[in-house]
Amino acid sequence: MDNLLKPAAGFGLDFIQDLLGSWLKLDLTTLAAVLTIAGTISSTLQTLADISLTVYWWFVRFFTASISVPANDRLNREILNWVGSNVILRQNTRILTAGTEPIESDSWHSRGREERNDYQHERRIPITYLPTFGVTWFIHEGTLFMIKRIPTGRTFYRASSSFYSPDEFQDAPTGNEPLVVICLGRNVMPIKRFLDTCRDFAEKQREEFVTVRTAKRDMYGQDGWNSMVLRPVRPLETVHFDETTKAELVADITNYLDVKTRRFYAARGIPYRRGLLLYGPPGTGKTSLSLALAGHFGLELYLVHIPSIDEDKKLERLFASLPPRCIVLLEDIDAVGINKRNGTGDNSADEDDDGDDNNTKTFLSRRITLAGLLNVLDGVASQEGRIVLMTSNFADRLDRALIRPGRIDRQIFLGHISPRSAELMFLRMYASDENNSTISGSKSVAEEDLQKLADAFAANVPPDTLTPAQLQGYLLARRDIPRQAVEDISQFVKDETSRAEEAKAREKKAAERRKRRRLENKILRQVQRQIDDEEAGKTP
Repeated sequence: MDNLLKPAAGFGLDFIQDLLGSWLKLDLTTLAAVLTIAGTISSTLQTLADISLTVYWWFVRFFTASISVPANDRLNREILNWVGSNVILRQNTRILTAGTEPIESDSWHSRGREERNDYQHERRIPITYLPTFGVTWFIHEGTLFMIKRIPTGRTFYRASSSFYSPDEFQDAPTGNEPLVVICLGRNVMPIKRFLDTCRDFAEKQREEFVTVRTAKRDMYGQDGWNSMVLRPVRPLETVHFDETTKAELVADITNYLDVKTRRFYAARGIPYRRGLLLYGPPGTGKTSLSLALAGHFGLELYLVHIPSIDEDKKLERLFASLPPRCIVLLEDIDAVGINKRNGTGDNSADEDDDGDDNNTKTFLSRRITLAGLLNVLDGVASQEGRIVLMTSNFADRLDRALIRPGRIDRQIFLGHISPRSAELMFLRMYASDENNSTISGSKSVAEEDLQKLADAFAANVPPDTLTPAQLQGYLLARRDIPRQAVEDISQFVKDETSRAEEAKAREKKAAERRKRRRLENKILRQVQRQIDDEEAGKTP
C-alpha cells in the first residue's frame, strides 16, 4: 500500500512544480518563502496596530482633556457650524458628510454672505458640508484640537477602535450624534474657551436674525425646543401702533431686563417674571410686535402652540427647559379654549357670546388644563427671567385668573391704524433703501415730494377704520406707483368700510339665528322634560 501511495504523491508534487515553473514561471520554494514573509508582515502589522491603539489610548487618557456634548444640545450644532465655516472650508478637509438643508437653519446663516446668497438658491436647496464620523483635527489659539463625532448608540472607545473599517467610510451622520471635543494638554480651559468661541460665532452670525423655536419631539421621543427657524430682525419702527404706547412698552421691557431690576426683585422676594397681553382686532400686528421685540432686545422667541400639547406634564417640561432670558409667545390664547374654566362659566353669557360654547367643548376635550397653564406661568416650579407674551383678539373673553396682575403685568391694545402711523408706513414703503435697491418699474420720488404725498395719503385715512395689515397690503399692491396710491386711497377706504359693515351685518344676523336656535332648543328641552315628568307620574 505504501509503495502505491508514494508515486502518486510524487506525481502530484511534480505536477505542481511543473505547473508553477513552466506555465507561471514561479518557484515553489520562492512562493512559500513569500507567503511566509507576508504572513509574518500581517501578524506584525496586527501587533503594531494593537500596540499603537493601546499607546494612543494611554496618551489620550493621560495627556489630553475632553468635554462631551450631547446630541440634542444646542451647543452641539454651534460646534459643527463653527467647524464647518472655520475648519472645513479653510483646511480642505478630505473626508466630509454632505447633505441638503433648509435655508432657515443654523448652518446656513453661519456662513458668510458671499457663501449664502439667498437669491441664487430660490429654486433649489443648498448643499452643506460638515464633519463626518471619525476625528477632525485643527489648531485653535495655538492648541491642537480634535473633534470626534460618535455614531449613535456607540461609546467613544468602541467608535475609535474601528481601526480597519472606519465609520466615515460606512455611514453618514444624521445630525443626532454626540460630540467629544479633545485638546492636547491636561487642562480643560482651552476647550471652554473654544466652546465660548463657538457660541460667540453663532450669536454674531445671527445678529440679523431672530431665532424662533417651537416644541418638537426628537428621535428619542422627548419633547423639547428642537425645531428652530431664523427670521430677519424686524425693526420696531415697522410695527405701527400708538407711538407713546410703543415707547412705554420698550421702556418697560428695558427696565425689566436690567441687572439692577433682577437684584431688586430678589432682595424683596418678588418673582422675577414679566407677563404682557397684546390684544386687538386681527391684522393689527400682535405677532409682528412679538418678533420685533425679540429682535430689538436680542432674545430668542419660544412659540407655544397650546393645541399641540396634550398634557400638563409636557407643558411643564417645556417651560422648565426655557433659558433664563427669552420671550415666550402664547399666540391667540382666546382661540384655543383657554377662555373658560372646566365646569365654570356664566351660561347666560354664553348665549350672547358667539362661539364660546364651541371653545368650551374644545377645551374640555383636551388634556391640558387651565390650572396647568396657570401653574407654569407663576407656580412654584415656574421659570424666572422670561417674558411671556399672550396675544388675543378678544381680551374680554379670557378667564380673569389668566390675566390677573402677577400673571399679566401690562395689557397693550393694538387697534386700527392712525393717520400718523399711516403717514409713517407710506414713507417707509416708498423711501429709498439703505442698499439703494430699487423695484423694477418703480418711479423715484424726491424726498420733499414724498413727504407731501405722505401727508395727503394720511389725510385720507380716517382713524379706527383700517388695520395695519389692510393698509400694508394696499401699499404693496401699488409699491411702484406712490402717486396712484394717494389717488386711490379714498376709494379703498370706502370699499373696505362697506365690506366691514356688510360683514358685521351678516355676523349680527348669524348671531341672532344662533341665539334664536338656542332659545328654541331650550324651550323644546323644557317641554320634553315636562312630558317625561307627567309620564313618570302616571306610571303606577
